[in-house]
Amino acid sequence: MWLLDIAPEPDILGARLPSREQVFLFFMYQHHVFKKTVPDSVSATSEKLKAIWGKAKLTTKTDANIRKNVKNLFEEYQALKKDRNRITDGAELKQKIWKGYLEDIFDISSADVLERRDILDEDKSFLILQREDRSVRPWPASMSPKWRKKRRKSKPLRS
Repeated sequence: MWLLDIAPEPDILGARLPSREQVFLFFMYQHHVFKKTVPDSVSATSEKLKAIWGKAKLTTKTDANIRKNVKNLFEEYQALKKDRNRITDGAELKQKIWKGYLEDIFDISSADVLERRDILDEDKSFLILQREDRSVRPWPASMSPKWRKKRRKSKPLRS
């Protein structure tokens, strides 16, 4: 697949909430391997996301908004792919930004999820940890925030 050099994935796996890259690769698997239309691939991806987020016991956006977010991710890729033969600094910068953007969580939580009283504090803290920058945290999400603060102050991370 252009830009990513990764094959589409048949499933979204892992102990974390899915990243934008995982969602995109699952969508592309539905679209290219199963030969589904874009709307059908968007729906299949949306259903998969709802199932994963349901396991985390977090409220999510409406189905229409989830489908819109998945479709927007695909349309962003299409726009970049359209300009793939451009060799300008601006085009390269857009590609790098989009690739970096794929590392982030594909967040479909409802806007008020952290303020809701019917959601356990444990689930809220899980979401906060999942939203952290995934590329710079080499340790498991289960480590306490207090320990991470001490670690950052005392010892810089190695790259």
